[in-house]
Amino acid sequence: MHPIAFVIGSLTIRWYGIMVVLAIAVGVTAMYFESRRQGINADYVLDMAIAAVIGGILGARIGWIMTSGNVLWYLAHPLRILAIWEGGLSYFGGIIGGVIAAGFLMRRRRLPFWHMADIAAPFLALSFGIGKIGCWLNGDSNGTPTTSRLGVIFTNPLSESTLLNQKVWPAQLFNSASGFLVFAILFWVVRKRKRYDGQVFIWYLYLYGITSFIVEFFRDIPVHVLSLTPNQWTDITIVLVGVIASVILKRHPPVHSIPLEEPATPDVAARHAST
Repeated sequence: MHPIAFVIGSLTIRWYGIMVVLAIAVGVTAMYFESRRQGINADYVLDMAIAAVIGGILGARIGWIMTSGNVLWYLAHPLRILAIWEGGLSYFGGIIGGVIAAGFLMRRRRLPFWHMADIAAPFLALSFGIGKIGCWLNGDSNGTPTTSRLGVIFTNPLSESTLLNQKVWPAQLFNSASGFLVFAILFWVVRKRKRYDGQVFIWYLYLYGITSFIVEFFRDIPVHVLSLTPNQWTDITIVLVGVIASVILKRHPPVHSIPLEEPATPDVAARHAST
């Protein structure tokens, strides 16, 4: 795989950066149209999405640096922290950063947190699937050595792969496929059987945590704690958070009013009045 898309003067554009931008654009656009379909104020949704993207990128970069083992190097070269186009983003760090930023804005705009989280959940999975293709093209997050026919070989010296010129599992593509699978389950199955606000997002936590936990066994991660990688312990935490949130929301369902588009059509207003 060739990680460089094109070069403009001294500016190098990597496929990783292109795929990240594409993932964000697809996710935000899909959420915008889904929110409009439900009659929710589109301006509020766009403001929330912008806040989530900014917070998500900051959280993703900080999360990756904190778990990369190169914290001191980045402190000595602070400008390299901004080089997100070269790779090095933590998906879970991005979720945390995005949720904090979007949650702050939702509180100010009086948007119902769990209802909006349900709308966003399928598209978070979709964006993850797209973004991981960028990791594949970039060569980072590569798999462990294998003799399987599914193995791939990264040979480009510009690749971020830690295992050049040897056959490894295509872990990035496993992650990508899991993202598309989770999206399909959430969008076409869970969403249609939703019984309380927050349920779709909680299932997203379950499915992401489980699939990520499995794919980690194929990734080349040198650091292990009690035979599991740091990401696998994070995945376990994500699933446990989902279980706790599910119990709380079932016992105390959130009550909210949704800021509708103006003017709201009678059928949209009636639909939200009944929820």
